[in-house]
Amino acid sequence: MSDVVEFLERMGRDAQLSRASVNELEHVMASTGLDLTLQDAILSEDSSTLKALLGIATHCAMLAPGEEQEEQEDEGGDETPEREDETSRSASSAWS
Repeated sequence: MSDVVEFLERMGRDAQLSRASVNELEHVMASTGLDLTLQDAILSEDSSTLKALLGIATHCAMLAPGEEQEEQEDEGGDETPEREDETSRSASSAWS
């Protein structure tokens, strides 16, 4: 798998290689020793076949805060403006 990843990274770094024709890519890949099925998947730009051959699976996860966390955030958010108001009042009364 690392050979495939290295080759794809090389394609991404090398502007000439990323714009190369299919024949040029075939010639370059022949020297890498990649499996022919992997080479075909790369040449045909078939990402689903490439993922299957490499055993890559897509995982998705989502995290959401619990109700207690949301309540604490709401309570914490209300305290901050009060403190700012008290500070403003103290500063304005000091100047009066």
